[in-house]
Amino acid sequence: ISQGAATMCYTALHPSLKDVTGQYFVDSNKSNCSAYGRDPELAHKLWTFSQELINKHSPS
Repeated sequence: ISQGAATMCYTALHPSLKDVTGQYFVDSNKSNCSAYGRDPELAHKLWTFSQELINKHSPS
């Protein structure tokens, strides 16, 4: 918990990562995401669910 934001701060501020995009980091190191994170069907379901939540709670 004491270093909970360390990876986010590192990836946002470190000069060597200035042009790095689309990468996944764990404990301030580049890593591979899980099989769930690479599953296009799950990604679509998450996207659809997120849109439904936004539409449900956004003023019309």
